[in-house]
Amino acid sequence: MKLLILCVDRDDDLGSKAGIISPVIGREDCLKAAMALGVKDPEESDTNSILSGISIYDEYIKNDVDCELAVICGDSEVGIKSDQALAKQLDTVLGKVEPKSAILVSDGAEDEFIYPLLSSRIPIDGIKRVVVKQSRNIESLYYMIARSIQDEKVRRKFVLPVALALIVFSSFFIITSIANSLYPDANIPDISWAVVFLTLGIYIIVKAYNLDEPIKAMSRDAKTAISTIPFVMLAGITIAAGILAAWNSIQDATINDPRHQILVISGILLWACVFAIILLGMGRALQVYSKEGEFPWVFFPMVFTILAFGSFMYGTLELSSFLLGFSGTEVLDDIFVFWMLGFFFAILGYFAYGGIKHPKTMDWQK
Repeated sequence: MKLLILCVDRDDDLGSKAGIISPVIGREDCLKAAMALGVKDPEESDTNSILSGISIYDEYIKNDVDCELAVICGDSEVGIKSDQALAKQLDTVLGKVEPKSAILVSDGAEDEFIYPLLSSRIPIDGIKRVVVKQSRNIESLYYMIARSIQDEKVRRKFVLPVALALIVFSSFFIITSIANSLYPDANIPDISWAVVFLTLGIYIIVKAYNLDEPIKAMSRDAKTAISTIPFVMLAGITIAAGILAAWNSIQDATINDPRHQILVISGILLWACVFAIILLGMGRALQVYSKEGEFPWVFFPMVFTILAFGSFMYGTLELSSFLLGFSGTEVLDDIFVFWMLGFFFAILGYFAYGGIKHPKTMDWQK
């Protein structure tokens, strides 16, 4: 019955620091990987974990136990991504070694998080946790703390929440003190500790439910969406200006027929909407460009199509005004000009779209 001695490096120190491609199978390859990691970072505990696995392997071999040694690694982004990598590598190891059971060797509780993942694929006979011995004097303790703060993993998991709590507490304490000194009768309560616990609670929930990736994705989308904000504001201003201009126009005493007022309002708002849509399209085009690095040239045919539609519609509104007797024959020239402009923009849009061999479409509803 073959036994697998499995060393787990959940955050892939072996790959990120020593450049070792995992999984690593066999005593000699595992020893080379441990030495490579030890040379790159002599203080890395995963080195001791692999060496401990080698020690267990040698002991079983001495007792004539059929066994094999392997190291699997996850990803520097500890969580779902790293566990998926571990599951894939574990399946590779199980396919090559074909063991009946396994012993898990880890350097801490973090690696043991994948115990359910392992036990669902192969029976686990035991867990060997490797604890590195350290000197117990005060100087050594200070050194350990200083070195731990420089470790990126420790900074993310322990230093960050502590620093966040201190910053929040100090900020609210200072704000409360200043407010009470300026307004002594207000008697503003100190809510520093409440805000600290609220902040830490939110941080713990984010970590406990692996909300890091969704938050990062939202942050990336927000950064991309920022490029559209000025265009959305300009489009809103354009619509507002159109409404104001339409309102001022119908205040004219000569425009007292409701049908005439509707035609005037429609004509002004038509162009306001045309330019607002073009501004929104420009913002969306820049958003696509900033996100994908390729400008969606289909934006230009869209602009010509909108302008063509606006020109045709405005000419039609002018014709309606003439037929209803609200305008004289002088408006016929304007009708002809706007219809010709509509035809011209439509032709431009047709050739512009045909000239794009691989148009980059945009989802305008997003």
